[in-house]
Amino acid sequence: MRITIIFLVFLLISGKGFSQKKIEQEKRIKKQEVPELALEWLEDSFEGRKKVRWYLEISDQGISYEAKFPWNEKFHSVEFDSLGNIQDVEVEIQQQELEKDTESNILSFLQSEYSEFRIQRIQRQYSGNADDLEDFFDEGELERLTIRFEIEYIAKDRSGNQAFWEGLFDQNGNLISKREVEIRIMDNLIF
Repeated sequence: MRITIIFLVFLLISGKGFSQKKIEQEKRIKKQEVPELALEWLEDSFEGRKKVRWYLEISDQGISYEAKFPWNEKFHSVEFDSLGNIQDVEVEIQQQELEKDTESNILSFLQSEYSEFRIQRIQRQYSGNADDLEDFFDEGELERLTIRFEIEYIAKDRSGNQAFWEGLFDQNGNLISKREVEIRIMDNLIF
């Protein structure tokens, strides 16, 4: 199993220079397989949360662990590196929750790049050091955090080609990066 994971990471990283595609695979794992550091941070930051699902994620960025759960009526996704250090927290939001200027900048970008587009999901992304992130989710303190927006959308370019994209925008709605998302088809269909 460990050799398979190392081989997959090598393949994903070696192909990184040839494409700007987001390629990732998630595998549901048990809590016991997660680094202790990640478990402790999550417990301190989101006391009383329930129904946490853990995933091992293998991508072109490497190996990480992700906790997904509902909290305060929002879906949360918390990503940790392979050692259990916090990377970021993403909170799913609705388009109308964006600041008007931020929304306007994002929509202006999409309209200028594509003939058609449909936003599938918006997540507010919080990143910073572990203590500052914990203070925000535990006590509401927003100091020293970076806020970005990760937007997944389906778009058709001017020549009619359609693709699924992930765009990362800053707090003001300016594009930081975008990657085409490669959707992996399941090997076994379940009926």
